[in-house]
Amino acid sequence: MTKAVKPDAEEPYFETPAHIPSGSNHQIPHSHRLVYRDHDVIVHLTGYEYETFGETLWAVGAEVVKDQEIIVPVRVDQTQYFNSYDEALAHGTSLGKRLVDEF
Repeated sequence: MTKAVKPDAEEPYFETPAHIPSGSNHQIPHSHRLVYRDHDVIVHLTGYEYETFGETLWAVGAEVVKDQEIIVPVRVDQTQYFNSYDEALAHGTSLGKRLVDEF
């Protein structure tokens, strides 16, 4: 296990997943923390802005932390992206809870 560190809000927490189209003009990293079954679930989201299309696509990952130790490293959804932040956050929250349940 490794020590949990607060993510840098300026840098994406994970590499761009293969299913995200290339050509993004800007990346928007964001992290959200919640407590589930006495574990900290960190949902990492990265928005990929496409000025040409006028849209942002969101990729999501989640990790599980307990007592400041990472017990499940970040798992990134490699199959889908989301057209809204709220959809991505909801999916990431479900993913994180599932990681806790499977731990």
